[in-house]
Amino acid sequence: MRARQNSILVLMGYAVAGLFVFLGIMDCLSTNWAISVGAYEINWFMRMAMDYLGVFWIVPKLVFQALVAAMIVWSPNVATIGIMTVMCGWLSSVVTNNFIIAYALTYFA
Repeated sequence: MRARQNSILVLMGYAVAGLFVFLGIMDCLSTNWAISVGAYEINWFMRMAMDYLGVFWIVPKLVFQALVAAMIVWSPNVATIGIMTVMCGWLSSVVTNNFIIAYALTYFA
């Protein structure tokens, strides 16, 4: 619990957790747009979730991301914040790629 005594780490934990959840929402929106214009999900696990859950595939995805965000806030240590910052960078590239694919399929296909 000493990590929670450092107010800077707590603030950084909340910031990274909030960004992670925001990027998760953006991933769901960009994926739905891309799929609606003809793209397909490459991730086999998420594709399986989409097949079995239909439009509700976003629920387990966002619940999982919220749980990860809660763990970041619960124990905001330097290693966790660093790893999750890298994960946010990766997730932002996924979201950007989804938007590029969706835009290209919408306006150029």
